[in-house]
Order: sequence, then structure tokens, then C-alpha cells
Amino acid sequence: MTPEQEQWLMRAIQELQASQRELQASQKELQAAQRELRLVQQNQQVLIQELREGQAMLAQFFREALDRFDERTRAIERRTEALERRTDEMAQEMREMRQEIRDLRRDFLERR
Repeated sequence: MTPEQEQWLMRAIQELQASQRELQASQKELQAAQRELRLVQQNQQVLIQELREGQAMLAQFFREALDRFDERTRAIERRTEALERRTDEMAQEMREMRQEIRDLRRDFLERR
């Protein structure tokens, strides 16, 4: 082999070795990026799970709040109905009392 061929072969080997080192470095970067991607995906899954749990908690809170609101509304409606009945009873008693007063007044006037 001629000295030129040896130099050319040596440069080719050096370039090949440099390319292999670059390839290895690129592979390491790729592996690091893949690990980072897996971590991001895991974090994303955790965040999605936490979001779902938060939504479920919020939905439960609103269901309970609506149940309490419905309960209070029904209680108010019951009290309102009771007050309306009592008002009606009092109005009836007032009519009866007025009738009794009219009857007493008429009886008194008739006896005079």
C-alpha cells in the first residue's frame, strides 16, 4: 500500500470513528429524549387522573349542594303550605267570630 493510500485509509478510519462517536452521542440524546418523553407521558397521565378526580369531587359537591338546596326548598314549601293553612284557618275563625258578633248584636237589639 502506498503512503497516500495509508493516509487516505487512516483518514477514512478516523472519519468513520468520528461518525460512530457522533452516532453514539445521537443515540444517547435520543435515549434521553425518549426517557424525558416517557416522564412527560407519565406526568400527563397523573394530571389527567387528578383532573378526573377533581371533576368527580366537583360533581359530587354540586350534587350535594343541589340536594341540600332541594331539601331546603321543600322545607320552605312545607312551611309555606302550613302557614297558608294556618292563615286560612285564622281567616275562617275571623269570619266565624264576625258572624258571632253579628248574631250577638242582633240578639241584643232584638231583646231591647
